[in-house]
Amino acid sequence: MKKYFLTLLVFAAASFNLFAQNPGFTRTDPEWVPFHEDSVEAKSHATINNPYGTTEEFRVILISSNIPGTWEGVGICDINLCYGTGVDTAIADYPPGNSTIYIYYSKLPGNSGAGTSTWRVERVSNPGQNSGDVTFGVTSFPIGITNISSVAKEFSLSQNYPNPFNPNTKINFSIPKGDYVSLRVFDMLGREVAILVNGQLTAGEYQADFSAKGLSSGMYYYSLRSGDYVDVKKMVLVK
Repeated sequence: MKKYFLTLLVFAAASFNLFAQNPGFTRTDPEWVPFHEDSVEAKSHATINNPYGTTEEFRVILISSNIPGTWEGVGICDINLCYGTGVDTAIADYPPGNSTIYIYYSKLPGNSGAGTSTWRVERVSNPGQNSGDVTFGVTSFPIGITNISSVAKEFSLSQNYPNPFNPNTKINFSIPKGDYVSLRVFDMLGREVAILVNGQLTAGEYQADFSAKGLSSGMYYYSLRSGDYVDVKKMVLVK
């Protein structure tokens, strides 16, 4: 009799563990995926894990999104098909094990900025069994801006090189966290002559290309602002 009850307890525990399992949802691309220059779509891939041993119906839900107003939107391609931007729920049958889906962002060429969206996978038959929230980020750099590294320990603004220059030069800078960034060039009288960056950037090290074509020889200043950080350096244009 004792052995019988022990068998029942083991079976009940196994059944409870199976019932209590949640679908898995894992981002397989980096947290921030870049748009390629002048591209109109960026994809961030993820894996959905069905742990139940049989085909299950899952619902993928858009919890929140924050993208520039000039972008067309964010959408999802699940195991069966791609939905247009603006669709915030996708339901499909998933076989046991792992299945690949992706979140995509759409914009017009040249529109820079950064955007995020947060998604959740839940079991349709029991929405309480869900993956929790997973956030996907994407960033589009302005033309002339190159992301050298996604890691930066501190704010910094480097001396441009070459310096003196004619008429092209490069300016490196770093930001340790995602923030609104302004990089501008001024003449000796304080007049703004160029805006190199004016928008949201993710953490990292960047290189900005500056062309002084059309400007006169002389001293110029460039200023980096991000949050409470401000730094100014000078450069010399010689023609």
